[in-house]
Amino acid sequence: MNRKTIKALALLWGAILIILLTVWLTLSMTARSDAPMHIVSQSEFDTIERYRRLEQVRSALMDEYYVPLDEETLLTGAIRGMMAAPDDPYTFYYTPEEMQKSNEASNGVYHGVGMLVQLTDDGGIEVVQVYPDTPAERAGILAGDRIIAVDGEPASGENQQTFNEAVQRIQGEDGTEVVIRVERNGESIDLTARRGEVSISHVSYGMLENDIGYVALTQFTGDDADGFIQALNAFKEAQARGIVVDLRNNPGGLLDHVVKICDQVLPEGLITYVEDRHGNRQEEKSSGDYWNIPMVVLVNGNSASASELFTAAFQDYERGLVIGTTTYGKGIVQSLITFQEDGAGMQLTTASYFSPKGRSIHLTGVEPDIVVELNEDAVIDIDHPDPTQDNQLAEALKALEREINPQ
Repeated sequence: MNRKTIKALALLWGAILIILLTVWLTLSMTARSDAPMHIVSQSEFDTIERYRRLEQVRSALMDEYYVPLDEETLLTGAIRGMMAAPDDPYTFYYTPEEMQKSNEASNGVYHGVGMLVQLTDDGGIEVVQVYPDTPAERAGILAGDRIIAVDGEPASGENQQTFNEAVQRIQGEDGTEVVIRVERNGESIDLTARRGEVSISHVSYGMLENDIGYVALTQFTGDDADGFIQALNAFKEAQARGIVVDLRNNPGGLLDHVVKICDQVLPEGLITYVEDRHGNRQEEKSSGDYWNIPMVVLVNGNSASASELFTAAFQDYERGLVIGTTTYGKGIVQSLITFQEDGAGMQLTTASYFSPKGRSIHLTGVEPDIVVELNEDAVIDIDHPDPTQDNQLAEALKALEREINPQ
C-alpha cells in the first residue's frame, strides 16, 4: 500500500468520523429537547411553506384582534373561503350540524316547516313546493313566494352559503316559532310557522280522467324510487292508457335514484355517462325490463340536474314528448365527502354527465319538444292536478292522447 493510498484512506476515515460525530451530537441534542425533531418529505415541507401565510394570519387574529376570537370559527371561515374560491355554487362545506340536517332531509324526515326552496337566478330564495299538512302550509306559505327575511334578518340566495344559512334559520327546535317574511305579488307578508318534525314524500300520484296516470316527482331523494314504482303498480292495476310524469320544479337529487327510476321506463341501453376531468368514464345502464306505455314528461325552468338527466334520456330514446319550458341547465355532478372524525363534510363538483347520445345540457338545459309557457293565472298543484287550472298539464294530456291514438 503506497503513501497516497494511506493518505486517502486516512482522509476517508476522518470524514466518516466527523459525520458520525455530527449525527451523535444531533441525536443527543434532540433527545434533550422538549420539541423532538420530525423528518418530513420535500412535498410535505413544500405544503408547510405554502400555508405558512395562513398560519401567520390566524396567529395575528388570535393574538392581536381587539376582542377574543374563537379558533374553530376562524378555521371554519378559512375552509369556507377555500371552498368558495372555485366560484361554484355547488361546492361548499358542511359543519357537523349542517351535515346532520342534510342527512335528515335526504331521508325525508327533518325538523322545520315543510317546504322546498331553491336559489333563483337573481340571487333570491323561492318556495317551489309546500308539502301538505305541514307547518308551512298551515302558516299560509305558497309555492312561488320569495323569502326575503327570517325572524327579521334578511335572507339571501346570493350563493350557496347564504342560502344554507337562511335555510338553517328556518329550521330549528320543535315547538318554536319562526317568522318568515315573503314577497308575494309585490307585497311583503310576515307569516309565522311553528316548527316540528316533518315527514316528506317526494312522490305524488293518482289517476286523471280518461284513464291517464299522473305522477309528480319533487326531488330524486328519500322515497322517490319506491314511490315511483308504487305509482307504476297502481297505474297497471287501474289499466292506465298513458302516464304523465311531472318534473316541474324538481331541483334534482341523487344519481343512483334517478337511474333506478329511469330503469322502470326506458329500454335496455345507456341512461347516462359521467366523465371527470381526467377522462374517467362511468356508465349507467337500464336493464330493459320496463313498462312500454305511452308517456309524456312535464318540465320547466326549475327542473334541474337529475330531472334533466331523466328528460334528456327520455328524449334520446324517443319514449314520448317533453312538454313545458327549457330546463335549468345543470349538467354537472357533485360528490360528498364525510370527515369521519367529527361528522363534517364537503360537497364538490367532480364530473359532468351526458345523455345517451352524448348531449351535455350544462348551461343550456333541455329544450322541450312542445314549448308551453305557464299562464299567469295557472296553478300547479301536484296533489290535486287540474288541467282546467294548469295549461301546461292540459297540453301534456293532449299530446299524450296523440301518442296513444296517432292519426
